[in-house]
Amino acid sequence: MAQKYRKPYRYRFSTTVCWFTLVFLLLTSSVIPSGIAAENTVLIIQSQQITAYNEMIKGFEDGCKGKNISIQAIYDLEGDIEVGKRIIENIKDNKPTPKVILAVGVLAATLVKEQFPQVPIIFCMVINYERFNLQGTNITGISSEASLKDQFTILKELMGPHKNIGVIYDPVKTGKTISEAANLEKIFQFNLIKTEVSSEKEVESALKNIVNKIDALWMIPDSTVITKNTIRLISNISVERRLPVFCTSEAIVKAGALLSILPNYTYTGFQASQLAQTLLNSPTTTSLGIRMPDKLKLTLNTRTAKLIGINLSSIQTYPDIVLYPE
Repeated sequence: MAQKYRKPYRYRFSTTVCWFTLVFLLLTSSVIPSGIAAENTVLIIQSQQITAYNEMIKGFEDGCKGKNISIQAIYDLEGDIEVGKRIIENIKDNKPTPKVILAVGVLAATLVKEQFPQVPIIFCMVINYERFNLQGTNITGISSEASLKDQFTILKELMGPHKNIGVIYDPVKTGKTISEAANLEKIFQFNLIKTEVSSEKEVESALKNIVNKIDALWMIPDSTVITKNTIRLISNISVERRLPVFCTSEAIVKAGALLSILPNYTYTGFQASQLAQTLLNSPTTTSLGIRMPDKLKLTLNTRTAKLIGINLSSIQTYPDIVLYPE
């Protein structure tokens, strides 16, 4: 154990005089020196350790620099609800209470919403956040998916005159997304070929039923539809039928899909830091609503593009695009 350093008496006396002098000046002055002003504190709670979460948190940390925002601590719930509950209880027992909490991932977001009803919360990286009732007078969030308008804009640019876009979905999980997409069909001059499923076993037959009717397949983040088995199936059929597949996952692109459209996670973290600054600077404001990500990233599978004969010239100049394989 490290030994405590004890100053000689004359230095302790001098330090005591200085502290009494400082306290006296503070008490008798109406102006608090700027160098002594307390920083605003933010607590970060992440559901688990994954690359996307860490990129987002790094962006948040960078965005807080020089903004008088202090990150009190970063907690990892390890993807375990029981671990998460213990950590949340420890946080509640400790002081001071953070002025804002950043919750990264669905486990962190749902636990924090339940346990900190009086603290402004910013959540990020929650897929299909509508399903988890992440709303309230103290809730602010950034969607983990690009807006449908942004997705369809890029889709139209790449597809050109091809109109028929297929989508397979579970109405219990992503019915709202499909309803919103249906409202955009006329604007983007698409014809959505929609097929409902209620289990993973139905995906293969659903795909075979529509594959000859569509010009592209749009894969939305639906856990009934997107599994290890179905990704392999969809990849094989897309190459056989020269069918472009668009999604919101880099992993699915690496498995054979043509293109993913998703937020730039680092910039999402920076965007969250701006929201935190707004909340901290306006104590009467406790919620800023749900925001869409300000910047997107495209991941494009050039091998798939070559196999199915897609011309990439229209989007290769996109400002934030990753070509796979390099």
